Amino acid sequence: MKQVLWWLCLLVAPLVLIGLELFHPASFTAHPGMYRFLSHYHGPGNDALGYFGPTWWFVLHMIQTPTVGLVAVGLWLMVDDIGAGDGAAAVVTARLARIAIFVFAVYFTVLDGIGGIGLGRTILVVERLVAEGKLTPQQFQGVELLLNTMWVDPMVGGVGSLVSETASWAAFAAAFLIGLSLRLSRRVGWGPVVLLIAFGWVLQTAHASPHGPIAFSLLILAAAWTWWSRRRAA
Repeated sequence: MKQVLWWLCLLVAPLVLIGLELFHPASFTAHPGMYRFLSHYHGPGNDALGYFGPTWWFVLHMIQTPTVGLVAVGLWLMVDDIGAGDGAAAVVTARLARIAIFVFAVYFTVLDGIGGIGLGRTILVVERLVAEGKLTPQQFQGVELLLNTMWVDPMVGGVGSLVSETASWAAFAAAFLIGLSLRLSRRVGWGPVVLLIAFGWVLQTAHASPHGPIAFSLLILAAAWTWWSRRRAA
């Protein structure tokens, strides 16, 4: 079962995320503004291959949220068998890595729930109300202002908020501590460690395109190298 989970969580799930993030735009907050960008179809641009409108924003995050959860399970598996026989330093870093993985999984889910799933559905409802004539132009402007303001809210906003920064830095901490724990336990050489740290740093920068696809590609390479190292040692 652990072998199945390893490849499901550290190969299949990252591949799905690579495909999703290629169509996850970035750098639209300042111009033309969050609502005006996300409420319309766009071709290639904003570092993505394309964006298909608010329905896609909703579907994207409905898929992304549980898939990131699978990645978190995979990261946990990478340090699952590190125990007392590997030395105190390896055990401590593995425990810290598990804490970081937990924080990453929780706060990334919160971020996706607010700025992805919830926001996507809200935009769709607003667009329907406008089409049905149930929102006046003045009311629509108020709704747009509210959603744009929430997008940059310092606590729960989609960019630069407490929630998003906590998720991002927890991802980096988890990757760094996993790599360190694997190295201290002598399970792998420096190659997978460097790839894991690079994965964490790139994902900490952003999960939208192009950073997301790069980060999850690095994770696949690190996981494959780790598996090969363990198999060779066995």
